[in-house]
Amino acid sequence: MYEVEVKAHLQNRKEVIKRLKTFGCKFSKELHQVDRIFLPEGIPLPEPLGTPVFRVRKENEKVLFTLKITQSGRQDCIERELEILDGSMMVEIVKHIKFYEIPIVDKKRIKTHVGDIEIVLDTVKGLGDFIEAEKIVTAKNPEKRKKIQRELFDFLGTLGIGEKDRVYEGKYPIMLWEKRMKKKK
Repeated sequence: MYEVEVKAHLQNRKEVIKRLKTFGCKFSKELHQVDRIFLPEGIPLPEPLGTPVFRVRKENEKVLFTLKITQSGRQDCIERELEILDGSMMVEIVKHIKFYEIPIVDKKRIKTHVGDIEIVLDTVKGLGDFIEAEKIVTAKNPEKRKKIQRELFDFLGTLGIGEKDRVYEGKYPIMLWEKRMKKKK
């Protein structure tokens, strides 16, 4: 299974929610997610494609452990996830196998669906508002997954989201890291 997504800066959250409601969308309760993300020791950020990345996510009262391996781009990856009981122990285990922690992502998220497209609206501490459209697919061919990404972004266009707002290679921890690097200069 592959997670294929597109992401964009969200200029007018209220207007996008209003447009999604015209599609009959119902929204989830707000989730508070705190993501602790880990890369193999010696691998720089942003990590090369194909690098295994671990995430320990506290989502309200639930804790999830995720493996992500990017494929043709940062928004095309193999993803495996399971619920765990002890996030602190998982963090300790990941550090013991020589993975290091990158910037923590703290966000508020609501979700909805339009057909087989999952839509998430995020407010990320230190970065602002974003929208993601994603599908979980079985297509092994990277060109087929890129075509799906184009279709997903075309859908975002129906919500008034333009190319100028698109985030091509942005994952939140990388964006937070880049923001910190700019401040240091």
